[in-house]
Amino acid sequence: MKKFHHTNFKLHLLLSKVINMKDSLLIQNISKSYNDTTVFKLISFNINPGKIYNLSGPNGAGKTTLMKIVASQILDYSGEIFLGKDNIKDLDHYYFTKVSYLPPLPNLYQHLSVKENIIFFTRLNNIGNVELAESLIDSFNLNDFKSKKIYKLSDGTKKKVSILILFLINPDFFILDEPYTYLDSEAINVLNNLIINSTDKGKSFFITDNSSGLKDIEFFESVKL
Repeated sequence: MKKFHHTNFKLHLLLSKVINMKDSLLIQNISKSYNDTTVFKLISFNINPGKIYNLSGPNGAGKTTLMKIVASQILDYSGEIFLGKDNIKDLDHYYFTKVSYLPPLPNLYQHLSVKENIIFFTRLNNIGNVELAESLIDSFNLNDFKSKKIYKLSDGTKKKVSILILFLINPDFFILDEPYTYLDSEAINVLNNLIINSTDKGKSFFITDNSSGLKDIEFFESVKL
């Protein structure tokens, strides 16, 4: 397989300022049911610093449900999840500074422009790294779209904006649900470069991928449902 190396040295230097983190996410005996239907039962695994994990399973196995549980988007489940020694249910807002979830469909403000969405989410998360934002905009070829409203963009361009914002937020754990959907080959290459360079700095990725975007990354571990 081909191993990616970052083609944007300036962006690589900006990402390299990230401080390594030490805690793992420990997923212990997670089960989820809807009414009388069991989606999955007693799922356990760890998400360790600097690692990439691919969640696989047939359609309907509950991959998105499990990702939302790990990202604390779904709270009704049995079992426990720990960030280091702390149960995530005890961490409240702090957990969301460490873990971020990218849904399959971009979740952006449709009547704001690309630039306005970036400003909104970076201010919401107390981020002011303008230099990194401009480098990511260049990497995803979004300069011509900065003033355009989100609802006027293609699904692929919306996805690029969502990914850009997530890497600006720069959590310790990236929960990516079908991140390659709608992306062209160039954008997939950019995303894989970002993932690899981020894992070098201790960031972790938990990914579902039905479009084979991960196939060109040499090193990832599998979690199966």
